[in-house]
Amino acid sequence: MKRFLTNKNTWLIAAAVAGLAAILAAVDGTGRWLPGWIAYAIVGGLGAGSIFGVWHFTGREVSMGKIALVAVILRLAVGVALMLLLPEVGYADNESHQGGYFYYDAAIRDRQAWQMAQSDTPLWDAFSGEYSGDQYGGMLALSAGVYRLLSPDAHRPWLILLLAGAAAGWGVLCLGKAAQSWFGERTARLAVWIFTLYPEGILLGGTHMREAFVIPAIAMTCLSLTEMRTDKRAWLGWLMLAAGLLFFFQPPAAVVALVVLAGAWFFDPHRKRAWKRVLLISAILIFGVLLVFSIWASLPSLRSSSPLTIFFDWLQNNYKYQTHLIERSSGAVQKLFRTAGPQWQWLIILVYGTAQPVLPAVVGDINSVWMSIIGLFRAVGWYMLVPLLLYGLLAAFRTPAKNRHAPAERSAQLLWLYGAMWVWVLIAAYNAGADQWDNPRYRTILLAWQALLAAWAWSWARQRRDPWLVRWLAVEAFFIASFTEWYLSRYWLHSLPRLSLWEMILLNLAAAVLILGWDWIRTGLRRVTKK
Repeated sequence: MKRFLTNKNTWLIAAAVAGLAAILAAVDGTGRWLPGWIAYAIVGGLGAGSIFGVWHFTGREVSMGKIALVAVILRLAVGVALMLLLPEVGYADNESHQGGYFYYDAAIRDRQAWQMAQSDTPLWDAFSGEYSGDQYGGMLALSAGVYRLLSPDAHRPWLILLLAGAAAGWGVLCLGKAAQSWFGERTARLAVWIFTLYPEGILLGGTHMREAFVIPAIAMTCLSLTEMRTDKRAWLGWLMLAAGLLFFFQPPAAVVALVVLAGAWFFDPHRKRAWKRVLLISAILIFGVLLVFSIWASLPSLRSSSPLTIFFDWLQNNYKYQTHLIERSSGAVQKLFRTAGPQWQWLIILVYGTAQPVLPAVVGDINSVWMSIIGLFRAVGWYMLVPLLLYGLLAAFRTPAKNRHAPAERSAQLLWLYGAMWVWVLIAAYNAGADQWDNPRYRTILLAWQALLAAWAWSWARQRRDPWLVRWLAVEAFFIASFTEWYLSRYWLHSLPRLSLWEMILLNLAAAVLILGWDWIRTGLRRVTKK
């Protein structure tokens, strides 16, 4: 304890927290500086202390600590900036934007949390399912508890942003430790930078959304997986901490994370047989499935569903609703539905949902400058990540199943992880369709795994100078360029030539075949000319 108190870094951190608290209290608009400073200092101190604790238990690597600090600052800065600027630069007819909230769900939930904090309602009532802002209750209970204990005199939503920023720091440190022990230092550094800078992750981490805590918790499951290969019990602590956070904030995300974790452990060629681990993970998973089904069964639209069909009924209800929204919002998609026929609507939904937010559409349709800038960053982030995930899936087929001299080459395990990522992307697309907010939000829940796999794909391509990654990037570049011209000719530059949507689809398919199959096409042409 004496060593801790005499360490100059301790006092530097304390001074930084106190200074940050003073700034936040001065500009939060409540007009009550001292109570605000105390509240921000307490939450900031707890956040900094928790990050230091995670940093200590993950190896105390300085470079990872610096990246974690970048993640915290980015999310806090974006969150505060959005709350200050949205009333001025957001949509005037959007009640959430006028209140400083980027997401409608966040606005409803935080308002209900403040109302609960001012009342005598027990915090566990947040889990009753009676609050529209949070069907699971965890985020509502946390926000209400913080307001009731630390800010009863005024509503200070930035307190939650401080906690969300701290959670992002945990995620960086856990993912960095996991990736380093799994794929090496260079890939680990790339993975944590992707995790830190991914725009959708920054946006969710800088708002009052449960994903700000869910995404770092799933990074903890990544760490628990790598720790399982040792004889230490640290894996159990990380797994229980992650499971506790996930079930508290979003039980369905806990089930998804545990399924991915269980499969990754099962396909690990270096795993040790331990029935206790199998039973523990299975028990937590079964508990999660039962909990999710019990929550869903209380929803009005699913009360008539049987336990065996409740998931598929839930997915089908959302699919029908999203199909209706797409038909109403896009005349081009309406025409596509009519010409393709009802039997192909599901495929159109999957492709359109996977492309959301559609980068060419963001470039071509400018309604609000600031909203378009945000949309551009979100779309660019996804369009930079998706070719790596697609290329990595194909590259995993080309890796040896077991190789003692190259432990990173785990074909079956990589195939499971890439397959799980793409199944989840398609489920998010099918469930939320053309929704530019819920669909990417659901997809980003597994950001830790996506960042890890994208970093592996990039490193694998660089080490082998594999031209296939360049080809997939060329396919994507052609899609972006051609559809950007199509959207610009539709909204702004009517003098430009514009093909029909079906013609654009056929053009892009032909370009993809030409780019990806050029080696075979060239070989075939040579054979023909020789004859």
